[in-house]
Amino acid sequence: MIILGLLLVAGILAVKLLPITKFVAPAVDPLSIYTHPPIPQVTKEAPPSLLAQSYILVDNTTNTILLSKNIHSRIYPASTTKLATALTALNIYPLDEVVSIGSTYAEGKVMELKPGEKITVRSLVTALLVYSANDSAYNLALNHQDGVPGFVKEMNLIAKKYNLNDTNFVNFDGIHSPSHYSSVYDLSQLGRIAIKNPVIRETVKNKKITVTDISGKTIHTLDSTNELLGVIPEIQGLKTGWTPEAGGCFVSLINIGGHEMIGVVAQSDERFIDTQKIISWAKENITWLPYTQSVNTP
Repeated sequence: MIILGLLLVAGILAVKLLPITKFVAPAVDPLSIYTHPPIPQVTKEAPPSLLAQSYILVDNTTNTILLSKNIHSRIYPASTTKLATALTALNIYPLDEVVSIGSTYAEGKVMELKPGEKITVRSLVTALLVYSANDSAYNLALNHQDGVPGFVKEMNLIAKKYNLNDTNFVNFDGIHSPSHYSSVYDLSQLGRIAIKNPVIRETVKNKKITVTDISGKTIHTLDSTNELLGVIPEIQGLKTGWTPEAGGCFVSLINIGGHEMIGVVAQSDERFIDTQKIISWAKENITWLPYTQSVNTP
């Protein structure tokens, strides 16, 4: 009992000797820093007259659909597929990894990579996005530890992760296959995902690029397939596509007054004219209101 009493007294003394810490409220309430993004408001519902059979315009920040037609209809994505190719490559390879070019790949649009050429992943992704080089896509896919099938599987894992339920990839470059399909809604979401990657966002702004092998002796000078870059100031990317079966496709990154949107047109004979019409319509019919004002707007 004496020992127990001594221990109890010691415990009480120890508690009394503990330093008193005064609670100090944070200097800034973290919740007060957050500002809800502006809410886009469509002021006139009448859509523009487009040749595209399917199209969509989405506010990038809020994912609000601003303009749409047949957004979940199955379409062939052609080379807009390469947004998924680029994302997959950037997910699994270091930018400075060197790829050794094997056999020549000559199907569709190519940058003429030569067997034995050694070139970085960054250069291949750049050529893929700007020039839409199929041989670049092929070598990125072939470099996967499980070969092309393993790479394409990872492309489909991206589609699954982001609930792109109308999308299935069977190849890396968008060459036509009945089993290779998407929708303009899914492509708009793929575009939103892609521009979160700083390499993609910066690369797709380029109207012309030069990439070399690691020796600097083999030079590829390539023009963008995006005919609106440098012509329509609101256009800041993103990816074109065309096959006879798909028609013209275009996933566009549009900036109007600091507000970013993703536009997609598919099955169009005039993909760039259609995109210009979408931009003109957006400038006339969309305003961005502060959140507090928009929720009180009848």
